[in-house]
Parts: sequence; structure tokens; C-alpha cells
Amino acid sequence: MKRLLLAAIAMAVVVGPTAALAGPSGWDGDHNNGYYVGHTWHYGTPSAATMRRQDFRADFHPWRQGQRLPAAWRNRYAEVDWRSEHLRAPRHGYHYVRDDSGNILLVAVATGLIASIIAHH
Repeated sequence: MKRLLLAAIAMAVVVGPTAALAGPSGWDGDHNNGYYVGHTWHYGTPSAATMRRQDFRADFHPWRQGQRLPAAWRNRYAEVDWRSEHLRAPRHGYHYVRDDSGNILLVAVATGLIASIIAHH
């Protein structure tokens, strides 16, 4: 019985901290592009300390024109061939990328500024 109790305590110590990250409020970079702390929205990847907060909640918000695409997403989203998608040629210094929802974003290469969004092209 003592061994069983010790094994249960050991599992709680090992699994406990990571189980909180896997739940509905946990961070999943494939499905979340930001998070709430309290009622304030933040785009990007949260720190480990932020994820441990009681008021932390990971979520996804649609991108908006004029926002900056965080650096983590600039490399993650695949560049779109504007010719095969029948789009106008991007302005100098911009390129098209497709987000996880299927939207095509026209983004400044250097700054990540979103110039336009083509919904579910």
C-alpha cells in the first residue's frame, strides 16, 4: 500500500505541472495565435510564467489588417504563389502567405505588417 501511495505521489509531481498545459487553456501553437491574461488579448507565444497564471487562456483570433504578424508566424506560414492563385502581384517588399484557416494574407516581409486579408480564397 505504501508503494502504491508513493507511486501516485510521484506521478502527481511529474504529470501535474504538464497536465495543466495540455488542457483547454493550454498553449498549442498549431491552433492558437495568442492568449488572454485576464481580459487582455496578446498575440504571440506566451512565456512559461504566463502559462502558469490562473487567468491565462490560449485562444485564436482572426488576423486583422494593420496588425503585425509575429515573427513565429512569419516563418510558419507558407508563401503563396500569387500567379497560381490568380492574385495581383504583391507590392515590392510584400508577399502572400496562407494562414491555418485558409486565409491569404499580404504581409510586409521586413516588418510583418498585414496589408490585406483575402478570406478563405
